[in-house]
Amino acid sequence: MCGIAGFLEADPERDAWRVEALTDRLRQRGPDGSSSEVRSGIALVQTRLAVVDLSAHVRYPMANEAKDVWLLFNGEIYGHRELRRELETRGHRFATECDAEVVVHGWEEWGLDLFGRLDAMFALAILDERSGELVLARDRCGIKPLVRTTGARLAFASDALALIGAGLSDGRLDHEALSEFLAFHYVPPPLTGLQDVVQVEPGTAVVRSAGGSVRTTTWAASVFEAPAPQEPVETAELEEALRRSVALQLDADVPVGVLLSGGIDSALVLSLAAAHGAAPTAYTLSFAGHGDYDELALAKVAVRAAGAEHRVVRFDVGFADALAQVAHAYDTPFADSSAIATLQLARFVRREVTVALSGTGGDELFAGYSRHRAHRIGQLLRLMPKPVAAALARGDQGRGGEHHTRVTRARSYAVRLAAARQDDPVRQYLRLVGSTTSPAGIAAVPELRADGALERVERRFAATLASGGSVTRRFLSFDLATYLPGDLLVKEDRATMAVGLEGRVPVLGNDVLGVAARTPDAQKHALRRGKLALRALAERRLPEEYTKARKRGFAVPLARMLESSWAAEAREVVGDSQSVLVDRHAVLELLERRPVPAADVWALAALVAWERAVSDARRAAGVRLLCTG
Repeated sequence: MCGIAGFLEADPERDAWRVEALTDRLRQRGPDGSSSEVRSGIALVQTRLAVVDLSAHVRYPMANEAKDVWLLFNGEIYGHRELRRELETRGHRFATECDAEVVVHGWEEWGLDLFGRLDAMFALAILDERSGELVLARDRCGIKPLVRTTGARLAFASDALALIGAGLSDGRLDHEALSEFLAFHYVPPPLTGLQDVVQVEPGTAVVRSAGGSVRTTTWAASVFEAPAPQEPVETAELEEALRRSVALQLDADVPVGVLLSGGIDSALVLSLAAAHGAAPTAYTLSFAGHGDYDELALAKVAVRAAGAEHRVVRFDVGFADALAQVAHAYDTPFADSSAIATLQLARFVRREVTVALSGTGGDELFAGYSRHRAHRIGQLLRLMPKPVAAALARGDQGRGGEHHTRVTRARSYAVRLAAARQDDPVRQYLRLVGSTTSPAGIAAVPELRADGALERVERRFAATLASGGSVTRRFLSFDLATYLPGDLLVKEDRATMAVGLEGRVPVLGNDVLGVAARTPDAQKHALRRGKLALRALAERRLPEEYTKARKRGFAVPLARMLESSWAAEAREVVGDSQSVLVDRHAVLELLERRPVPAADVWALAALVAWERAVSDARRAAGVRLLCTG
């Protein structure tokens, strides 16, 4: 796991500081070493977190025998030994035991077809001096990050703020992207919040030719693109796929643990890891004293069943610290409040292990969210009298389901359904998929226009929303293109890599993706429950307490804290902010409401913190540039 970056060099002497600036920002992603090299006028930079082959023989950029193919690599190749053996039979000779080296030789052998052969998470750059091409590529799910500039001077990095700090992006804010942030509380791909920086999208490769032209090719389509199958999938088949994925992802030359919540996905990962004989330690964050938010009791059930060691950290962070940590770790505007908890857990876990497996991805592959099945009751909703729907919608203002009880969650969901009841299934889904900032919250951002954000996202992903045949598969494809790489995987990657911890997601392994693609909609959800295929597996492997427990997301008790322990500190921090975008007086007014519109407050605070981080990076670039003359 590493941080990577590169750029077209203009003046070797004057550009040396850019390499230093990139290295400084990316060092948190790779604390075990850094290196750089200029090849064919392109500066290549990498910081390394050593996980497979810890020796000094592993150095980046990594080259082939002829020294004419060069690789920067962030991620892990699972099952790399099998690929190594195949490549060795074709005459390739390896210099290290590192998994990334199969990419160098695989590129020589197969070119772009290599990526489809990989069971991996990765973001990489390949400089092929034979053809003069520079290739940027990202894994099929977008587990690992990669951004690039859109101007004449191509630059790329694992982190958008690194490009600003190195003077490779001017850091101008993209107001359309930020309005989409208000609609979703993350920036939907491929945008970043910056006008001249975009994401390399999952499952794609961006190729810059020797002549300077740039083309993008999609090497991995959505697994749900094909029509829905009808033949049921056996639970044993899903179990074997997840077992193999867990086994592959336990492979490391450093200690490995499991991030354990109260959900069935992470509990299944722990169960299968223990069955493999790995004896990993499980790590759980406890929200003691916060009722339904605390999943510790259920996590202990899974730990006992697996016979695993268990470490528990109690949630304990102040408002200012939480905001500062998010601003440091996240390079795009990000307001999924569970990032606060993930950051604290990652920091604790890193004391003992270097790699941690999680259960991320199960809901997106097997339709675990209530929004995936909302269209099934659309006809009933349309029968709801308009006065009833209007009254229900008015009653939801300000709370947004923040208190995380069964009643308030159901009420919030019903409110949003009522508001979307006249929409077609796609528009209804878009209304349910995000954490839309309320009108009061939007009023605090006079520079941005929030109207039209949903429509832009719908147009941008029109092809995705139209593919796959069934409504469910269309929605799952949309989640795999937006919510998974834009929110959940961003949350986990940035939180873990902020402390040099490698997060792995076995639920998104190739074998599991294949089974999910073959699973009929009827095995994914019913009217009342989702993720049926994984629930069936849970019934085979987990204690009854897990199979009977209702679904609850990994969430932070924002509203409770903003009305109590965080209240004074939040007012102080917001009152001192100097934002061009956000009116601090309007946010202070939101903090005085009861109940506090907590999701709005946190989204606006996160936006201000990111705005400040962009400004700081621009200032640092200016200072460095002046110092170099």
